[in-house]
Amino acid sequence: MRLRITRFMPWAAVLGAACTVNDPVATLHSPDAGTDVPDAWAEHCADSGPPLLLGNPASGPLLCSGQLAETLFRRAACSCEGLSLSAPFAVDAFRSSLGPYAPGSTGGDVGVNGGLSANDRVTVGGSLQVGGVQLSSPLTVGGSLDSNASLSGPGTSATVAGDARVNGNVVLAGLTVGGVLTVPPEFSPGSAQASELRREPVPAVTPCDCAEGSRFDPAALIAHHTVDNDNAAIGLDPATLGDVTGERLLELPCGRFLLTRIAGSGHATLRIRGRTALFIPGGVDLVEALTVDVQPPGELDLFLAGGFVVSGQLTLGSATLPSRVRVYVAGTQALDISAGSTLAGNLYAPQAQLNLSGNAEVFGSLFVRHLEASGAVRIHHDADVLDAGAACPAH
Repeated sequence: MRLRITRFMPWAAVLGAACTVNDPVATLHSPDAGTDVPDAWAEHCADSGPPLLLGNPASGPLLCSGQLAETLFRRAACSCEGLSLSAPFAVDAFRSSLGPYAPGSTGGDVGVNGGLSANDRVTVGGSLQVGGVQLSSPLTVGGSLDSNASLSGPGTSATVAGDARVNGNVVLAGLTVGGVLTVPPEFSPGSAQASELRREPVPAVTPCDCAEGSRFDPAALIAHHTVDNDNAAIGLDPATLGDVTGERLLELPCGRFLLTRIAGSGHATLRIRGRTALFIPGGVDLVEALTVDVQPPGELDLFLAGGFVVSGQLTLGSATLPSRVRVYVAGTQALDISAGSTLAGNLYAPQAQLNLSGNAEVFGSLFVRHLEASGAVRIHHDADVLDAGAACPAH
């Protein structure tokens, strides 16, 4: 498995979430560092610890990590540009708090700022908002459909359970809409069937906030917490995983921590048992493997810059609790994930292209600049991430 992420760019502004209480200090237990959790810190981290507040108070309101997650991961998939598919693509949703994922679930929204081009079947359990659609196989949408341009695919059909709004021609063998179909007067609805046809203007949609200056960019948080973190409180050396050989384990309870980089020829494991934010400005470069193990009541917000290469196996999170893992990437270099990896979390990389080789099953969500997939892709959105900010302080 090989995943690459590049170095960061400047961040214009912190996403507005006006948490105003002081950020608590947290602690670390690291078998590598040989430290134990002091009693005071263990008590502080009971029940996963307090909500994490991030950022520089001198630059504006602090950012509560849970609110950041529920803001950015509202959809199962978001593509800032286009979505090109050569194999089946299916999206649904579940709630990990109610039990493991089971096939047949509904929900799971998809947003594509550019065009959707598909050579195989596409099934979206929730809503689909897209710049335009070019189909070679059937499209099924369990919610509503919004398209800024035509629906094309003369030899195939589409089915939409809810309403459909198309700002262009419907050029399909068939379109079935369970609700209202809206097409502007200057365009043709073709042979579409709907409960009602309306001939009126269709507003443009931009489902994914990708514009420079308005999107969230992790770079400023990474830069700030390179110097403002909880390492000193518990004696964590930020270079402790800088030369990994053999098996290395680092266990982190609640708090904000810095690792300058994770690199070496061995297998590194991060074990998370509290509300934890981890900043890695120097990136990851591992030969053997990387395991990110997050178990209740733990939650991990991982902020990365400086490159990410895992030549062996990547295991990110658990398919039973994907809402508890959030990864934020600063940079533009493509991310390559090969078959056999475990991706069970929420990935935010609005400046990077994600390339999936082989068949891929994602538990969580993807927010990327562009998605390319050579095999079948299945995404199971853990809707519990929409409540990630429930513990954040009122503001």
